[in-house]
Amino acid sequence: MVVNSQDDNTMRRLILNIANLSEKYHQEYLAARWSKDKLLNDWYYAFEFFLDHTLLQGRSDRVSEKVVEAVFEVSEHNRNMIEEGFKSGNWKDLMVKLFERIGKGKVGKRADVNHVIDSLEFLREKISDRNVVKYTVDEVKARGVLQVYGELDGIKQVGDKVACFYLRDVVSLFELEGCVPPGDRRLLLPIDTWVKKFAKEYLVEGAKDPKNDEIKQKILKVCDDYGVSPAKLDQGIWYAGFNSYNVLIEILKQVDINVLIEILKQVDINVANSGMIRLIPYRDLS
Repeated sequence: MVVNSQDDNTMRRLILNIANLSEKYHQEYLAARWSKDKLLNDWYYAFEFFLDHTLLQGRSDRVSEKVVEAVFEVSEHNRNMIEEGFKSGNWKDLMVKLFERIGKGKVGKRADVNHVIDSLEFLREKISDRNVVKYTVDEVKARGVLQVYGELDGIKQVGDKVACFYLRDVVSLFELEGCVPPGDRRLLLPIDTWVKKFAKEYLVEGAKDPKNDEIKQKILKVCDDYGVSPAKLDQGIWYAGFNSYNVLIEILKQVDINVLIEILKQVDINVANSGMIRLIPYRDLS
């Protein structure tokens, strides 16, 4: 299904409802976990926020959490090595300690260590107070989101999706979307599995494997058409996909089951004769 073939009111309702789920994302994954004041005043805490986004690289959240935990356990016990690295640019001792915890047969991969070291060197070279979140906020306020994106993209293991994911959440948490020039809004759109799935079904006509740039353009257009924040729609799509079970349970608490079954029949979701809902399993979501 694509925008051109949908009833406009139905599509508008769909887009608005999904975008509204961004409030749940904001509450559960940003506001409840991170202090804005501390992010702006504690470089180490801000670096943890940064790595919490950049180390999510094609693996389960739990594995990524273990990698982040390992990085900061090593860092906490070797702060002197970090300080020495900031002074000299020599990170070899810290790398040795990180490789003792991270890599093949342990947790994560060697590339994670290379990413951490390159990120620390980025702080050393580019940010005088080391605070990557404060630096990002200041640059975005100065309408420099494109510059930050380019700098992030230069860090090992940071590509478009990771850079956009980090930027989107900083902009969202600090309510800075109005500071992003219209031509740079694409930099707030990480294209993950859920966003791509949604785009293929509702936004991109006849494309089996649409390119990320095309998906971003379609998202921007539909958001302009319906007056929705692109970043909020992106967050809402991810939230709906990742939390589909929880979302369904909340719906079942409030909606008559017979009404819901009739709705599901119309959208080609199988319903067992017993009246119990049997959802078609998602495929290729890794």
